[in-house]
Amino acid sequence: RVIGTLLGSVLPDGTVDIRNSYAVPHTESSEQVALDIEYHHNMLVSHQKVNPKEVIVGWYSTGLGVTGGSALIHDFYSREVPNPVHLTVDTGFRNGEGTIKAYVSVNLSLGDLQLAAQFQEIPLDLRMVEAERLGFDILKTTAVDKLPNDLEGMEVTMERLLALIDDVYKYVDDVVVGRVAADNSIGRFIADTVASLPKLSPPAFDKLVNDSLQ
Repeated sequence: RVIGTLLGSVLPDGTVDIRNSYAVPHTESSEQVALDIEYHHNMLVSHQKVNPKEVIVGWYSTGLGVTGGSALIHDFYSREVPNPVHLTVDTGFRNGEGTIKAYVSVNLSLGDLQLAAQFQEIPLDLRMVEAERLGFDILKTTAVDKLPNDLEGMEVTMERLLALIDDVYKYVDDVVVGRVAADNSIGRFIADTVASLPKLSPPAFDKLVNDSLQ
């Protein structure tokens, strides 16, 4: 997974306003987590030269919900800033929505004895400008369960090519019968495209395609 630092500000009413972020290199195993702290601090200094009012407000990670290593990373950010927010982002769009959730750490105690800490989900208000919203929607609609293999990719490409050829045939027929006015630039483009195609016999073309798939 990818993790990173969240930058922003804390409003007078306690609301955390997240405005910026940067990824932080790290290694993670079932027992320990190691962050590149020097890189993290260098990036923070660089960001604050541009936006000095933005401070660390928490951290983010990709994936659905918190994992075993999240507590260790959250402990590091708790030493950077009081009460950091943890944001999880489903970049895989596994539920088709690209779920984003926010958490804070809550201490569990028995009397004066602190037992442990757990993540508690908090309300999140996601706001985007129009350009960000369009990009987010495109990511949702183009998410796929798996990448196509070579044969499937070739099939999809050929289907698109055949659809484009049908469009060209229809345009030429419409021009010939007078349904559409001729456009010299389109005609030259079609002629140049046809002239650039190699002259291959059907057996030679089949061999070329088969060789490319092996």
